[in-house]
Amino acid sequence: MILIIGGGITGLAVAFELARRDVPFLLLEKSQRPGGLIRTEHVDGFTLDAGPDSLLALKPSAIRLCEEIGLGSRLISSTPPRTAFVLKRGRLHPLPSPSVLGIPTGLAALAGYSLLTWGARARLALEPLVPPAEVADESVAAFFERRFGRATVSLIAEPLLGGIHAGRVGELSMRSLFPRLVEAEAKPGRVLRNLRSRGPADPDGLFRSLRSGMGELVEALVTRLPAGSIRLGAAVESLTRGSSSWSVATDAGTVEAAAVILAAPAHAAATLLSSLDPAAAQICATVPYVSTASIALGWRRADVPHPLAGSGFVVARRHNALRITACTWVSSKWPGRAPEGHVLLRAFVGGAHDPHAAALDNEELVSTAVHDVSATLGIAAPPVLARVYRWPDSGAQHTVGHRARMAALGERLGSLPGLSVAGAGFDSIGIPDCITHGRRAAAAAADYVTMGPP
Repeated sequence: MILIIGGGITGLAVAFELARRDVPFLLLEKSQRPGGLIRTEHVDGFTLDAGPDSLLALKPSAIRLCEEIGLGSRLISSTPPRTAFVLKRGRLHPLPSPSVLGIPTGLAALAGYSLLTWGARARLALEPLVPPAEVADESVAAFFERRFGRATVSLIAEPLLGGIHAGRVGELSMRSLFPRLVEAEAKPGRVLRNLRSRGPADPDGLFRSLRSGMGELVEALVTRLPAGSIRLGAAVESLTRGSSSWSVATDAGTVEAAAVILAAPAHAAATLLSSLDPAAAQICATVPYVSTASIALGWRRADVPHPLAGSGFVVARRHNALRITACTWVSSKWPGRAPEGHVLLRAFVGGAHDPHAAALDNEELVSTAVHDVSATLGIAAPPVLARVYRWPDSGAQHTVGHRARMAALGERLGSLPGLSVAGAGFDSIGIPDCITHGRRAAAAAADYVTMGPP
């Protein structure tokens, strides 16, 4: 039997792959529900995604999984226009089209980029003349300043890319988080032109979701797993290696397994590895995590004067006095998310720049979100719905050198046959990666228990 520790999307992907291969397994999840950060609620006609609300179509593993489990017809594309905005000094500036990660890829788009001054636009136009960096890794901020100019750090990289990962762009790893840009820099010519040469943009946009929210993915996966293969409320206390198997102590007793897959946060893996391999545990412990919160807000459409024509906005922190980091216009982005005559928005707070925000009480979080969103969009009326979702210590930060540290972790785990790790704290960025790496770990574990170590 294979034991899976952690019932988020990675653990569920591991379980699905093992079930598909008819390999016995048991999944242990310490909370009372599977899915991890993926959670959907339906309240008064609103569909509320508490965590991720979409799948990146550029990485097709998640879409393929949806098709495998009967959700292909449930996939939806975002609603045009898909314009995202950056808030700078109270004004919403649209990201240009065409662009990659907020950087225009054509001269016309660059010339009309109101977010940047003419001087910043001129500096960005010099990008083809910038030589590649001869470094193993660098921060997102260092990459953007070097290739695109200093202004792009605070106006594009920090609100957009730092916002996606709730981190500090001066610390986040370019190679780990945005390898396509690093690879494009290694080729002759302009970085962004090299990216565009990969083919035309998907007419259905970069993202997909599910008709009733991302919770559909979790529900469909769980229903396709064998009865009794998931044990909720099972906290793992220790992990020990026997002569031919693993012993996992839980608060409900000990479980024996031929192989173990840690699909838990890196800090949880560090605790379990501490007695087995202190060096491996130390690598896991170096992965920082941040806390965030999202606040879902519903208004009557008549009370919102802004057209909400787009997907939402991110906040350029150094150029505004707001506490929220972003606001998604959910009902403009996805069909069916709000009842007739209403709109659904979602504000975000917390992350590395505001580590204590997620610990504020519900009343203060709602008040902050309502104030910042209303001030930006000209809303005078109170919302008809407000829901707070907290995610403490949930955002893994892939800081500079992360890939090298994960390679070192892999070498350490090589001395512990039958034990592997997978998930967002390790090599995965987003739901598709979690699915890919979870299924890969499952395949390797299945081979191990059926054929023995390589």
